[in-house]
Amino acid sequence: MPDPHTRPDPPAIRSARLPMLIILAALVLTVAVIATVVVLARRAQSGADAPDTGPLVVAAAPAPGAGGRYCRSLAPSLPSDLVSRPRRPLTDPQPGVAAWGDPAVIVRCGLADPEELTCSAALTQFTDADGGSVAWLQLSDSAAVTYIAVDRPVRIAVTLPPGTGVGPVQQLSQLIATALPARPVCTDGTVTPADNG
Repeated sequence: MPDPHTRPDPPAIRSARLPMLIILAALVLTVAVIATVVVLARRAQSGADAPDTGPLVVAAAPAPGAGGRYCRSLAPSLPSDLVSRPRRPLTDPQPGVAAWGDPAVIVRCGLADPEELTCSAALTQFTDADGGSVAWLQLSDSAAVTYIAVDRPVRIAVTLPPGTGVGPVQQLSQLIATALPARPVCTDGTVTPADNG
């Protein structure tokens, strides 16, 4: 039986500490790996949340009046910022099309009359502080809400991504009310067609 007052020899102490050192090293390595993953994930997430302000692809849509006189006169007055959203360049610029922010608010000028536009269609009126107003037809689906200005010589669509609110439509209403003449939505019970010339 070993004497309890005698010290174990140094190789026995080293061999007893070796498993503890391996466990400690593994624990430190595990913590370092987890910290690295968390830091990289946060960097990736912050990069993913940054708004895109680079060129935007906008799908083409039939717009017979996009090159007409009304859209040409409206284009220079479109703002560089729309409700704090910077204007975006387009990868394939089209007449009558502009975009702001990410997700993008898209304006299309010179569209054909939508089939939803009737003399009994519910319209939304936005009036600015100077009394100028624009009547809009609202079309909604799961991906976006589109407002179409229907009391001007051309149809102007403003497509809003979900959760945007109507601020962009209000700001554009003031601009459109100033830039383009008003006209009745209907004449003698018939929708007044767009003037795409």
